[in-house]
Amino acid sequence: MDENFYENNNNENNEYVVYEERKPENNGRHKKGGWFFKTIAIALVFGLVSSGVFVGVIKATKSDAVISNVSNAVTSYTSETISADYEGIKIASDVADIVDATMPTVVAITNVSEREVQTWFWGPRKEQVPSAGSGVIIAKDNNYIYIVTNNHVVEGNIVELTVTFCDGSVVNAEVKGTNASMDLAIVRVRLSDISSKTLSEIKLAVLGNSEDTRLGESVIVIGNALGYGQSVTTGCVSALERSVTIDNNTYTLMQVSAAINPGNSGGALMNAKGELIGITSAKYSDTDVEGMGFAIPISDAKPIIESIIKQEQIAEEERGYLGIYGEDVTESIASIYNMPIGVYVKGFVNNGAAEAAGIKAGDIIQEVNGNKIQTFIELQTALQYCKAGQTITVTVKTLRNGRYEDATYNVTLMVKPEEN
Repeated sequence: MDENFYENNNNENNEYVVYEERKPENNGRHKKGGWFFKTIAIALVFGLVSSGVFVGVIKATKSDAVISNVSNAVTSYTSETISADYEGIKIASDVADIVDATMPTVVAITNVSEREVQTWFWGPRKEQVPSAGSGVIIAKDNNYIYIVTNNHVVEGNIVELTVTFCDGSVVNAEVKGTNASMDLAIVRVRLSDISSKTLSEIKLAVLGNSEDTRLGESVIVIGNALGYGQSVTTGCVSALERSVTIDNNTYTLMQVSAAINPGNSGGALMNAKGELIGITSAKYSDTDVEGMGFAIPISDAKPIIESIIKQEQIAEEERGYLGIYGEDVTESIASIYNMPIGVYVKGFVNNGAAEAAGIKAGDIIQEVNGNKIQTFIELQTALQYCKAGQTITVTVKTLRNGRYEDATYNVTLMVKPEEN
C-alpha cells in the first residue's frame, strides 16, 4: 500500500487523508494452535438489542468445530475538523491514557433497515428494524470522513443510517462500499453535516502493523457493546491466523481475550501504543468458555479499505447493466419454498448481458465480483461502480436435477436499456 495514501489534508484535488502508519518496535511471529470450539459473531444490536443468528464452521489450524448463535453490532460518534496530526501515544502504564487518546476515533452506527417478518395471522410483512454496531474513523478528504466497519453492520435494505460521534452528536451517513468476502464496509459522512465543535474533537485512527503483533501482547477493545454506548475492555492477543468460516465465508482472524459483546462489531482493537491493529468482528460463546473474541487484522484490511474509498460511482449514462428483471428471495420465502436467499432472475431485457452470458431465468444471484448479494438493492449498489462494457463475475444458485448448485458467469455489462 502507498504509505502516503490519505495524507494530503488540504489538497484541492480531493486526495484522501487517512491514517498514519508506524512500525511496532516488537517483531515477533505467532504460533498456531488448534482445538474444537464454537463461535458467536457479534450481531447488529440496537438499544434493547435486536439480533440475528447464523451458523458456520470455525477451523482452528488442524481441527474443525461448529459456530453458532452469531450476531452483529453498531455504534456512533461525531467530530468537526478531524485531526490528521494525531501522533498516537507511547506505551502507557494506564489504559485510561490510551482510551483518552483513541476514543475520539471510534463511532457508533445505527442501521434502520426494512426486513420481512412473519406474523401469526397476516403472514409475512415488512417492518423497520433498528440495529447497532461500531466503526472507526479511518480517512478524510475535502468532502467526507470515512469510517471502517463490518459488512454485516450495514447490510440489508437500509432505510436510515446514522453515526454517533464521541461527543454524542448524530449525523446521517451512507455506505460508500462493501466487501462481503472480508466482512468489511466503508461508511462516509459529509463534512458539511458535522458541526465545527464535533470536528474539533474527533480524530483519525493511527494504524499499526498487525503482522508484527506478538502472542500475549496487551490489547484494548472499544465499541458500542449491547447498544448502550462506547465501552472499554482489555485483554491480550491469544492467537493469530485463526481460520473461521461463517455463513459460507471464511476469514483469517486474530483471537483476543478481551471481551467482545453484541454491538462491538466493526469497533476498534487497539495495542498498547494506541494503534489500530484490528476490526472486532466475532466472539466465541459457550457456557464452558469465556474470553475468546476475534478481529480482522488491520494489515489484511488496509488494501480493502483503500480500494473501497478510491472507487467512484459511475455516471448513470455510463453505468453497466445486467439486463434482468429480479425479485428478492427473502428469509421467509427461502424457508417456505426451500430456496437460497438472493435475487431471483424473473426474466431478461432483450439482448440482456446476463442472458448472453448464460444466466437462466430462475437462477438466484448471490455474488457480484465476490461481494455478497441478498437483495435487488444490493445488486444495484454493486453495479453503481461498474461501467458498460466491463466484465464482472456473477455467482448464482441454479436449479439442476432438483438441487441448487453454484455457478459462476463472466458477464460483460450492457449499456443502459431504453426505457419502455
